[in-house]
Amino acid sequence: MIDIIKGFRDEFTSRVLSSVKRISKFIGIALIPILYGVTCLIAFWNPTINLGKAPVAILNEDNTVWVYKNNDMEKLDFKIGVLTDYKYNSLDGYISKEQAISSAYDIEKGILYTNTGTIAASKEEVANHIFQFNVWDIIKSALNEKTDKNIKDEDYVFSSPELKEDMAFTNIRYISSEKEIEKQWKGKKYYVQAKIEKGFGEYLIQQVGTTFNKKNEAPKLPKSNINLWTTFERNFIFGYYLNSMMEMKSALIVSAIEDFLGENIPSFISNIVYKNFYKQVTYTPLNDEKVSVSQSFGTINNSDVIIEANKQYVISDSVNESTSSLEDVQKVKSENTIFGDIREEITSKADAAQKTNGIFTNTIASLLGSDQLKTIAKILKIDLYNSKLMGYILLLNDNSHILNKYLYDVMHGIDPFEDSQKMWINLDHIDKLGLDSKVQKAITAFVAGINNSPIQNLKFNFKTYLPKISSILNEKTGFNLRLIKSQEVFNSTLNPLNRNVTTVFEFNKNMDKLAVANGFGNQISFLNTLSKKVIETIKHKTFDRFEIVNIEIAGLKNGIYGIGIGEFFIIIGLFVGTFMQTFIYDRARRTKKLKTGKWYVSKTLLMFVTGIVQATALTIALSLTGWIAIGSAAMLSVWLWLLFVDLIFVLTIQGLWFLFKDETISKVLVIIYLVINISSGWGTFPSFMQFEFFHKISFVAEFTYVLHGLGSIIYGVGENGFNSTDTLYIMQQAGILLIFAVFFVTLGLIGARNRNREIRFGSFLGKHVIDGMISLGLVKELAEFKSDRKFFKYNWNSMSDDIYIELAQEVRRLHPFEGQFEWYKKRQNDGVFPPNETDMDIIKRNDDVEV
Repeated sequence: MIDIIKGFRDEFTSRVLSSVKRISKFIGIALIPILYGVTCLIAFWNPTINLGKAPVAILNEDNTVWVYKNNDMEKLDFKIGVLTDYKYNSLDGYISKEQAISSAYDIEKGILYTNTGTIAASKEEVANHIFQFNVWDIIKSALNEKTDKNIKDEDYVFSSPELKEDMAFTNIRYISSEKEIEKQWKGKKYYVQAKIEKGFGEYLIQQVGTTFNKKNEAPKLPKSNINLWTTFERNFIFGYYLNSMMEMKSALIVSAIEDFLGENIPSFISNIVYKNFYKQVTYTPLNDEKVSVSQSFGTINNSDVIIEANKQYVISDSVNESTSSLEDVQKVKSENTIFGDIREEITSKADAAQKTNGIFTNTIASLLGSDQLKTIAKILKIDLYNSKLMGYILLLNDNSHILNKYLYDVMHGIDPFEDSQKMWINLDHIDKLGLDSKVQKAITAFVAGINNSPIQNLKFNFKTYLPKISSILNEKTGFNLRLIKSQEVFNSTLNPLNRNVTTVFEFNKNMDKLAVANGFGNQISFLNTLSKKVIETIKHKTFDRFEIVNIEIAGLKNGIYGIGIGEFFIIIGLFVGTFMQTFIYDRARRTKKLKTGKWYVSKTLLMFVTGIVQATALTIALSLTGWIAIGSAAMLSVWLWLLFVDLIFVLTIQGLWFLFKDETISKVLVIIYLVINISSGWGTFPSFMQFEFFHKISFVAEFTYVLHGLGSIIYGVGENGFNSTDTLYIMQQAGILLIFAVFFVTLGLIGARNRNREIRFGSFLGKHVIDGMISLGLVKELAEFKSDRKFFKYNWNSMSDDIYIELAQEVRRLHPFEGQFEWYKKRQNDGVFPPNETDMDIIKRNDDVEV
């Protein structure tokens, strides 16, 4: 063990502790894992939150028009249209309001001419509901307000509100110039583009307005769209994220238009539902009436309640019996109660839905023939009477008593999961669902077994079947029925024992408590949330029907990980492969009389020839994988690009390799530059999505321009073949890389000059060479080498191209590159015994002093 420790001590002190140079190299090597690991960790910490920094352009070709809009959502009466003359010709949007009305409104007939047909309206209605409209104004209203209104829209950088958690577009430009639109559309500057075509506003309003207007004699306008475009070409990961452009569609552009067309529809509908709900459930008797109960609670026999004439009540349920005029007080009819007759002897029969006879079940039945249902079906472009939807509505109507009972439990503080009341399942209209015949027969047989089961517990009841229904619902939709908390909403001071009648005031207060128990501020808040979800579905269905938004993601065909992230891997591989050449080649000079430039070029040629082999082999290997999908033209372009890139890498790595006398230091610089390229070179995320530091250094990372060019080949040439746009862009990236090449060649030539002087004279410092000449008494050479000039004191070029071996050895003796510590010099060492010549070669290449 002592010998092992001694061996370790000798190796460690000689290779690490013997000099400042060795300690510095050890520290540098020790920090490389941190340099790579921690740098990349920070660089890619959480870039997706900066997705919104992408340059976005809204290109507006649309024209301004005059629009009439007057909504009566309660009656589903939606009037909207672009003003036209009497022959349905569009009016100039920049004429005055008075001129627009004069051209479009027939005072005698009281009708307004629009591109959705004629609209009956009074002169006052027309004057109050006409305004100028441009789609850009609507989209702009959905963006954050300008901080300086004096700046033109075209010169301002807009931002959007938060579209989803930690995600907003912060770099939005508006372009209205036709020349600029033509220049930028599908160009290289903006990563996400939305182009609003001319006539889009008129077309959109006509499509929406004619849905509601029965007098739509106006000629149909040619189709116009909003075109959304992005590409995988800039960066694969960026394109991959923006492949879900439907989010942007609804969040940034279409949602703004939807809000304009419908104003605050969810809130409006909530108020309508709220008002109509109370209108439906409120009962005002003309005479005193008696409320008897259809459902009892536990063992308590609930007392009848006498409700007074001309006062407002909400009644839960009542026995479905015909009233008798012989009684002193007439009974309340079940159709004036919310839930009707809820008794088991009613709900367990085949005609339960009709016999329940309450407001809820009757409303569902009346919905089938309502004009509102037909209008909604028309908006959603649904063939109502030949669709599965009608089958579901009919099944709901036939089984409304089951949902009726569920709501009854919730509103009476009863846990539905504990309710064992028997209920009939009706499948009269199952054939309307279009199920497979075998499936339909199986369901019918199963339900018949439940309905007619001699075992009471197998008959349908919530306690037996609701847990399974809730589990399936949760699995399919993520909605868990167990989260709904029951709450007594029929608590009343009228009669605490009769929990089925209350005043409107008490019922309203109790309904708020039900909403609060389920996580909402009040019942209006609950209705708003429900309305928003319903309206979002309807709105998107509406816009999907019109197909006004075209989404194009260039490069989607090749948008797979093996290709997209593969770009990054092959560039890293090529860089590392080039770097590894420095481990088999050296910086030695093997031709005696060769000037610095020619010597350096010969070294460069050696590495580039090797690189040609590497790049060609890599391209062949790629062709044998899924990369062949990009096409032969693109693969040829990839090969040529890799050859060019390899030349750049050779010049870069060789420039750094020749820069310092100690090649280990030079190689550490190459590693540092590789880390800069990996962390900031656009291989994973665009640098603007990373911390500002990495964005700034991305401009000095060669990978940035290499990957831009490669992306253009894969997603441009790969999809469109050879074209001028991609060719010019690739040439631009190549031009930038050539600037890097010039810079690193300059560094390399400076380094090569110094290394060449070290080979010939022992040092690149003239004063060291003079010391050597003086020591050796080389008077003639000294006179030739030394100059009296203030600057450029040494005549390097006047010296012979020969290698001054004796002088070089003396200079190295007088000025050793590595000075050892005195304590180490005094130590007794056993010597150095390399296992083979390879190790000896490495020792000689890196060390002046053998230790």
